[in-house]
Amino acid sequence: MERGKIVRSLIYKFTERFAVKLIGFVLGILLARLLSPEIAGQVALLEVFVNLSFTLIDEGINSALVQTKNADERDYTTVFVITLGLALFAIAVLEAAAPAIAGYYRSPEITLPLRVYAFSLLFSSFNSIQVARLQREMRFREMMLCNLAATVIAGGLGVALAYRGAGLWSLVAYHFGQIVLSCLAALLVLRWLPHGRFSKESAKRLGGFGLKMLGASVVSNLYNSLRPLIIGRRFTTADLGYYDRGQKFASTISLNLDTAIRSVMFPVLARSQDDTEQFRAILRRMKQLGCFVVFPVMFGLAAAAEPIVRLLLTEKWLPAVPFLVLLSIGEAQVPLTSSNLVALKSLGRSDLYAKQEVLRRVLMLLVLAVSVLAFDSVIAIAVGFVFSAWLDVWVTSLPLKGLLNYSFFAQVRDAWKSAVSSLLMAAAVWALGRLPLGGIAGLALQIIAGGALYLLINLALKNESLVYLLSAVKHKHAN
Repeated sequence: MERGKIVRSLIYKFTERFAVKLIGFVLGILLARLLSPEIAGQVALLEVFVNLSFTLIDEGINSALVQTKNADERDYTTVFVITLGLALFAIAVLEAAAPAIAGYYRSPEITLPLRVYAFSLLFSSFNSIQVARLQREMRFREMMLCNLAATVIAGGLGVALAYRGAGLWSLVAYHFGQIVLSCLAALLVLRWLPHGRFSKESAKRLGGFGLKMLGASVVSNLYNSLRPLIIGRRFTTADLGYYDRGQKFASTISLNLDTAIRSVMFPVLARSQDDTEQFRAILRRMKQLGCFVVFPVMFGLAAAAEPIVRLLLTEKWLPAVPFLVLLSIGEAQVPLTSSNLVALKSLGRSDLYAKQEVLRRVLMLLVLAVSVLAFDSVIAIAVGFVFSAWLDVWVTSLPLKGLLNYSFFAQVRDAWKSAVSSLLMAAAVWALGRLPLGGIAGLALQIIAGGALYLLINLALKNESLVYLLSAVKHKHAN
């Protein structure tokens, strides 16, 4: 695929992810300023159970539609029927379990919001097929416009409700509205409704890959949910509120940067699955670009954590600073691990993906158990996350040595320039934070100086990712 189309797709996907998440990020900041850490902890509990349910819809068999080389209407209809069935199952479970969940965590306030939120899964089941179709056809511009329109409208509703004192309900209204409006916008663009017949052959062919991916995603999301569930029960909802706020800052940035790259590169990789040399070259480019973009942002976020929290969330949230520092360092590895996982998905090796997921989570659970039982502190849980996250870089690289002759050390060589540049930049940003400036002026100085220093270091190191992006920009202007 031509470089220009990939770069344009990346630009559209970056724009969509950041514009969509920016409103949610702003809403989260507004809620944090308006609400106490205890209420924020209740919001985090609600999101844990809803996100687990979304895993059944958004990270399952629909990924097989993108991975397969040829998908017809029977395939789309078959996958829609399966995801709708999973959605109905998840809704029934949440409706029945809501009172028990609220009682276990001593938060009766989340019972009704959880039950209402559950019905958004119906729209999500349809939207997952729409997204797979748009992604498969590389129509990222349309995806961007659909999600932007939905997010602006739903975000405006959420912010208005937050200022009127709706609290938790403002977040429910935002997320529910965003899903419904995204679905309607994509319907207008695609003008597609399920109209083929359910096919057992399609279900068997796509289900073998998709259900393994679903199983791996369920395991992954269950693991990711354990920390907030343990903190919410073992400690206080205020502790969970501080941890969750640090986690949201870190993961919102790292995952959305990385998701933009993965969404574009997954279908590109899938089309090259029969050409090992080309596949490895595209994967290397994906990994290098991810590290070049994500590393400086995450290490810079860790270095400027205190002024960011003080400025955006006010001083009542300062206990969240250590969590933001640690979790930003942990989340920085996302482009390394996720690109390895996308490679296995693109090759259709859901068997290896599922086996590797089990190994990853066993190791991570051991680290989590030690963090909780031996140290019994929320900080220890965050430190354990950092250790297990970077251990995961090595674990996810193992299958690619045999499949693509792309070893762990080869991946380190592809990432070292971005890593060194980011660490040097972060040290400078931290040092600037010691100056007696403070406020917006101090933070602006850290961001501008850090960005300029990062580019200069990469120019000196002749980082391939920077050269690639500059070349793509020159090529676009030349045309």
